[in-house]
Amino acid sequence: MKHIQLFDTTLRDGQQCPGAGMSHQHNLHYASMAARVGIDILEAGFPSASQEDFRIVNDIAKQYSRLTSAPKVAALAQLKEAQLIQTMEALAPLDPSQARVHLYLPVAPDLMSASLGRYAENKPQIISDCQQLIHMAHQQGFEVEFSPEAYSQMAENFDFVSELILAAVEAGASIINCPDTIGKACYWQGEHYFVNHMQQHANMVKTQLPHHQVTWSVHCHNDFGMALDNSLRAITQGPATQVEGCFNGVGERAGNVALEQCIMAIKTFGQCDEVEAMYTQANSQYIKAISDFVAQHMLARQAHWPIAGDNVAKHSSGGHTNAILKNSHIYQPFAPDEVGQKVSFAFGPLSGSNHAKKIIEDHGYRCLTEEKSTITQYIKNHHSNRRKGLTDDELMAAYFSYRAAIKSVCYSYQTNGQLVVSSCLFGNDKHWTLETNEATYLAAVKRQLEQELGKFSIQSYQSESTTSGIDSPAKAEIVIKVSGQQYEGTATHQDIQLAAIAALINACNRWQIDSHYTHTRRFEIKEQQQ
Repeated sequence: MKHIQLFDTTLRDGQQCPGAGMSHQHNLHYASMAARVGIDILEAGFPSASQEDFRIVNDIAKQYSRLTSAPKVAALAQLKEAQLIQTMEALAPLDPSQARVHLYLPVAPDLMSASLGRYAENKPQIISDCQQLIHMAHQQGFEVEFSPEAYSQMAENFDFVSELILAAVEAGASIINCPDTIGKACYWQGEHYFVNHMQQHANMVKTQLPHHQVTWSVHCHNDFGMALDNSLRAITQGPATQVEGCFNGVGERAGNVALEQCIMAIKTFGQCDEVEAMYTQANSQYIKAISDFVAQHMLARQAHWPIAGDNVAKHSSGGHTNAILKNSHIYQPFAPDEVGQKVSFAFGPLSGSNHAKKIIEDHGYRCLTEEKSTITQYIKNHHSNRRKGLTDDELMAAYFSYRAAIKSVCYSYQTNGQLVVSSCLFGNDKHWTLETNEATYLAAVKRQLEQELGKFSIQSYQSESTTSGIDSPAKAEIVIKVSGQQYEGTATHQDIQLAAIAALINACNRWQIDSHYTHTRRFEIKEQQQ
């Protein structure tokens, strides 16, 4: 089987993306995560760009030098002697065989003119300089990768690029990377498609320099959303055995090819009959972790992002949920745990009663088959404006509302200052008139509730304003204790006393629900019925 090497440029090309830069420490932490994933080469940065970039590359080189098994470290430099020397110094902590100097030079006509000025017109000098600098790095024992920048847009420069690649290989470059720098390559270009040019150049090197072993690499950008397709074509229809990309597809403009997509595409389709069998050394179960790190510290990731997005193994549709509860791999193109994901369900307006039943029972409460549809409809009505779905906590709050022993609580003050609390308790309307001579209204409600429900104690009570100002609503929290068990209730109201009463009623509702509708109680009921 053909080994496809993974060249991770998240710390170099990825951080060139505006807003994606990370701190020094986060760069080092990312390097440790990349090693765990099992990438083959980590491009740690561009040492000559700044003193800080130099330190990052140097520190990663030191970090990897202490590991018994670690990726190679690559560092980028333009085809300039001063930059090459800085790059080799940054990589010095590593054995040269574990360090790679990555030199590049633009080859697309317009880019050469814009980047190189008059130097672009002196192609023989460019080829000579290329040979000299690659030979310098090779003589120092470094592995050398050479990239003809904007290779896919070389146009009339094909012959020049051919000479440049031959010169680079002859001077000691053992990796030739062929970038689609502006993400504009497409197989519809026919003979001008860059993968076809790669194959031509690979044949040319093999014929003219048969004793030189060359690894061909592909580096694609995603401006037309074709980075994955172009990368896979380069390894299946072209000579590439190395793919360069970034986790989460971060990078210049629309980003680079996403390494996690390459890994899983090769893992899933790499042994199909139509292609030469191939594999990567990636430990795919760590993909979610490194993707989350990039999403947190570099650029936010879309929920529906392939492979590692939050929605990849999350389902809401009732039909999907029913099927997945029977077979967790249904509606999944790969087992989620292959990439560190877990199947989960988001309850929404299209979810079915089996979904609600599972969430409720997973939380330890009863939802019988004959009542699941009624409960589910109640939950949807309770959150009728939540079209984007509910969290489990929100669903359970609606369930508790449905099961509440004390419902429809309302308050009214009479002209004499007495407070009337009206409620529906176990299906019966109740009206409690609280006398002003009570120590507090809260104590009066507690006395009334104890007559209906049984004795309990208030363990703690606190109230605070939710905002600043004299009109701020009050938020009350009360914890009650019954037979050694504690139940908490919270509520908010403009009236601080009514907030306390509502919190007490909520705590009592949790007590009653736990007493009558937990799994343990359900089993007791079944045994009594039998």
